[in-house]
Amino acid sequence: MADGASFLPRIESVFYAVFDEDLGPRIVHQVPEGLISTNSQSIATANPTASNSLFTTSPTSPIALRPDDEHMIPVSVLSPPALSRPLLSPPQKRGGSSNRYLFNFEEVAKFVIPRGALYGRLVKFATRNHRIIGFPAQLKGNYPRNYFRFNLCFVFDKNADLSCYEPVVRKVSRVLTSCEEESSFLSAHHNSCTIHAILEQLYEDLNSYSETSIQIDEFNSIELKIFPFYPNPPPVKDWQVPLSLINLTRRIEPNWDLTVAKICGFIDGTSHVARIARLADCDIGLTRQAIAHLLYYQVIMMIDIFQYSNMYTLRKSISWLADEPHVREECGPYVRKPGKVIPDWPNLLHLYSRFKPGVTIFQWMEECEVHEVGIDVRRFASFGVVKGFLRRVHRWPILIEDPKNLQEQQEKRLSVEAHGRQEHNVAFRGRVQDPLPTITSVGAEIVPVKAATVSGIQALRKASAAESSLEQLRTRGDFQRYGDIVSPVRTRGKRSDSSVTVMTDCFHRQGSTSHLNTLQATPSPPKAILNTSPDTVNTDLGDSEHSSGGALGIPRTRLSRSPSAPVAPIQLPGPAYPPDLPALLDGEHHTDELCTRFSVGWPVLEQWLRFIGGGSEEVNDFGKVSIIYR
Repeated sequence: MADGASFLPRIESVFYAVFDEDLGPRIVHQVPEGLISTNSQSIATANPTASNSLFTTSPTSPIALRPDDEHMIPVSVLSPPALSRPLLSPPQKRGGSSNRYLFNFEEVAKFVIPRGALYGRLVKFATRNHRIIGFPAQLKGNYPRNYFRFNLCFVFDKNADLSCYEPVVRKVSRVLTSCEEESSFLSAHHNSCTIHAILEQLYEDLNSYSETSIQIDEFNSIELKIFPFYPNPPPVKDWQVPLSLINLTRRIEPNWDLTVAKICGFIDGTSHVARIARLADCDIGLTRQAIAHLLYYQVIMMIDIFQYSNMYTLRKSISWLADEPHVREECGPYVRKPGKVIPDWPNLLHLYSRFKPGVTIFQWMEECEVHEVGIDVRRFASFGVVKGFLRRVHRWPILIEDPKNLQEQQEKRLSVEAHGRQEHNVAFRGRVQDPLPTITSVGAEIVPVKAATVSGIQALRKASAAESSLEQLRTRGDFQRYGDIVSPVRTRGKRSDSSVTVMTDCFHRQGSTSHLNTLQATPSPPKAILNTSPDTVNTDLGDSEHSSGGALGIPRTRLSRSPSAPVAPIQLPGPAYPPDLPALLDGEHHTDELCTRFSVGWPVLEQWLRFIGGGSEEVNDFGKVSIIYR
């Protein structure tokens, strides 16, 4: 690559070669001189006595210039470089090792002046330490061998990216070919030093300014400008978070792409790609393409979704980045909370050193008491990722058991649930069906907290349709008379780590022999603790305890006969995970991808993985699901 601060590869040498009708491929001019070794004394500027060269010009002889053409010739031609420097001795007479030369021309001559099939094509080849790029040209005409062949080549370091120089080489060859066809500019002997001056200006201007303008004659000129070559961006994933490096909203113009203009307002460093598409009301495919365009022009970068369950660790670059002035000065003001004192760099560096695999952000905050420092944890983590000394540690779950077995179990599970719902729907149509699954029958444990008795509850027979209608009419009249509301069986669930406490408020009727003359709503005292999965937050006993009157001592709620009544879900043991999740547990998909795909957070995904693997409630116990941190 280029030396110094330039991002473009530096040109090591430029040389112009032709096919001599007597000597074959030969270098006529090279800049700087003497860097490319040749086994003959055929370079015109270094060997004025050569009689077999195509261009035989004495460097000390005056150059014949017409007054009207003098303003069109570069200044360097007016004072040829050979006049201001001593003549070079032949390369084979030089002392020292061969390291003074970039390479030997005889080894690459067949690629510089190639066979007929390669003319008019871009040719790139390499030596041990360098790469050469050229565009060989062949012109048919009144020449000694009916053809004139030449090539102007650029030499670079072997590891240089030559993509940005490919159009430059093509254009130079095209302009020189046009000049030769119009005025025999290249084959004319008196233009030898002019060609050398063109090479000098190409070498100096492209290395110094990345552009040049060379007037050759009245109609032809070489106008070059090197544009930096941006590599294709990596594929954009839905779970990645774009972070803007410039203020995009201030640069939006009316002629911008509509999708790019819409999503720029939602790029805030916290929203991932899928969420940005949803907020901007754009197609997810178009959103990915728009973000890829912004990545191509290097105005944004991609980071990971920030969650308090994330893990980070330091890179080796922290050893020297910690002493960089721009890192020390930018970190404090960027990560501090509004209204807080800017923390000093040693304390911040100590906090960075406490990141390690296996320790989440939440655990790190409690361990280091980050709330007392007054920093924004999200900005603190993103600063290290942007600067390159902090990296994310992903979780990659792997299921050791064959996913086909889990798929069969999931299908059985869904079939049981569908069968239960079908029975429930049939019950709405008035057909007598078997009792639906109860809390006790599906494996939940009911632990009574306090012995309770319900007075006034008697065995009820199944009422006919006429009795049910009469009872509803009388109930409405009693509502208007007393203004009391008789509520059905309700439950209020309270979530805990290992169990869900279900409070059952039962309202029963007490009255005379008519059962409807007097209505009194009184809560009944029975309470129960239901041990079930932590993911089950709300449990509706009124829907799931259709046959548990004997278990809880509470009469079951009568089913509605209306066809529009909602179907109550049947709670099965364990969380219901997506059917295609086990197939993705192959170590190729990390948790950010899985969470984004199924629109859940890590706590829910953690419960799914624990249930699939058969793990316990202990920390990091996922059973047959192994988690790889990398």
